[in-house]
Amino acid sequence: MKNVLIVYHYIAHYRVPIFNILSKSTTPRYTLLSGTKTEINIKTASKELAKTKVENGGLRWIFVKNYWFLNLFLIQPAVLKKSLSREYDTIIFLGVMYYPTTWLGAILAKMTNKKVIFWTHGYISNEKGFKGFLRKTFYKLADEILVYGQWAKDILISKGFSPKKIKLVYNSLDYDKQLEIRKEKTEILNLFKNNDLPTFGFIGRLTKQKNVDALIEVLYRLQKNNTKANLLIIGSGDQEELLKEKVKTYNLGEFTCFYGSSYDEKEIYQLLNYVKVVVSPGEVGLTAIHALTYGTPVITHNDFSKQMPEFEVIKSNITGDFFKHGNVTEMENVLKKWLFEKNKKDVQKDCYAIIDNFYNPYKQKEIFDSVV
Repeated sequence: MKNVLIVYHYIAHYRVPIFNILSKSTTPRYTLLSGTKTEINIKTASKELAKTKVENGGLRWIFVKNYWFLNLFLIQPAVLKKSLSREYDTIIFLGVMYYPTTWLGAILAKMTNKKVIFWTHGYISNEKGFKGFLRKTFYKLADEILVYGQWAKDILISKGFSPKKIKLVYNSLDYDKQLEIRKEKTEILNLFKNNDLPTFGFIGRLTKQKNVDALIEVLYRLQKNNTKANLLIIGSGDQEELLKEKVKTYNLGEFTCFYGSSYDEKEIYQLLNYVKVVVSPGEVGLTAIHALTYGTPVITHNDFSKQMPEFEVIKSNITGDFFKHGNVTEMENVLKKWLFEKNKKDVQKDCYAIIDNFYNPYKQKEIFDSVV
């Protein structure tokens, strides 16, 4: 029996399903090692899951202390001892080069004949200079590299890494729960003055990098051209008041709904079913997986060097679309196609298929098992 240690920074709440499935595994046997202190404001998994039986949703989870510096560099001293331990055959590190104990841990693990795997975003762009050299040196410590998408794999290959060394691991959310929920009937929601207008939406944190203000700009353009639509914004964040002020300035109150944050999957299902298409003007991330799981297509920008790897779930004109980065006019034109020409029911099966075939924790476990 192979014993595998997964070294992580902390467990975000959305990671619990994949880690629970891995914790249930006996061949190989996976153990999770992480801290609980975060460098950003993010919902994390309950510590009680470490005490809960894996059959009841718990995790095989060991806690370590996290020491953050400048909200970027992470030191986990306990990782070094575990890297030397004869208890494990393979160690999967979260492949972030800003974590000094990952560098040292990987070296110590290799010195004690363990297989070292990095689970990482990889290159987002064709990084050059000293930083690019440092990242390449870091990735060379791994025997195999798991990346979320083909974009990162292609860049690694262009940097001289063997294709055989790199596997796609995709990403996932609470797939089992979401499958059950999407069987439920959708409710009629009354969120706007005119609920019969086609609605586009956004779900995620309202931060500057998400460029949600561009959606308000597009909504204003639509109304000005007498092409009326509604905008549903699900989430909260430091840009919320500024966005509300912009809606007020443009006199778009009756066409805009700030729903606030929701972590209730049934509620999110109803909201995502309400909109014809989700639009993410900035990086799209897990929003794309969330929306497609419930059969809702996604639109985002086409500068993949500024995207999160989940953009690959979007297939042009099938499960969503892309517009030229920063081009509000093109965003408007693409959006109009999905609001007024496309039938959402026609694309639901394609949305479901890509999630059911790739972006779920069972596919991920299959990949983990194949590399350890």
